[in-house]
Amino acid sequence: MKKLITALAVAGFALAPAFGSELESHCEAYVTENGGDPSGCSCLAETADANATEELLAVASQADVDTLSDDAKAAIAACFPEA
Repeated sequence: MKKLITALAVAGFALAPAFGSELESHCEAYVTENGGDPSGCSCLAETADANATEELLAVASQADVDTLSDDAKAAIAACFPEA
């Protein structure tokens, strides 16, 4: 069991950069489409934890942003302070 947990943890860390890159691309597209400045997207990709990243990747509208968890909103506030 301990080996399984360790393997899952290693796999999760290996996937983290991929999710970050995917989040950065998704953020840039969403912000640009909505007339914003995407300069905070790389920060967001680095700041958001795995749960927040998953939520943020699902954002397609302002209604989605409004229903984000506090952790996801905190990541946005850290990277887009004027939002």
